Amino acid sequence: MKKDTNPIDKNGFSERFFEELTKEYDKADTFANKQKELKHKHTQSTLR
Repeated sequence: MKKDTNPIDKNGFSERFFEELTKEYDKADTFANKQKELKHKHTQSTLR
């Protein structure tokens, strides 16, 4: 009997899909935070 390595939920999505989606969301969140920091630093440096 073959083991199901990529189970599909009732809506047709695999767990791997959600894992990848979470990783991409985390990356986007990290980049957004870095962008905010850079914008803040730029604003501070232009005010001087």
